[in-house]
Amino acid sequence: MNPRLRGSAFIVLLAALSIVEGMGVRGIGMEPRCRCIKTESRRIGSYIQKVELFPPSPQCEDTEIIATMKRSGREICLEPTAPWVKKVIEKILANNEP
Repeated sequence: MNPRLRGSAFIVLLAALSIVEGMGVRGIGMEPRCRCIKTESRRIGSYIQKVELFPPSPQCEDTEIIATMKRSGREICLEPTAPWVKKVIEKILANNEP
């Protein structure tokens, strides 16, 4: 491999590494912290369009339950210990079983 080609390949590699490093954790689709700062425990079941369950991870030690509202599309964090939220989670898990 000639020295000029080797030097160009090295520069391209350095540029790629600096771009990836600059993206950080957020740039690759991972949150560096918990998504939910505060949670909702009031019953809002009839207004929910979609519910997502995020188990504990290295970025967040809490189980996070995020509901998307029908009309506004707003995302709301649900309190995992609320009785009605527990029922919603049980229903979701039952529907996902083979």
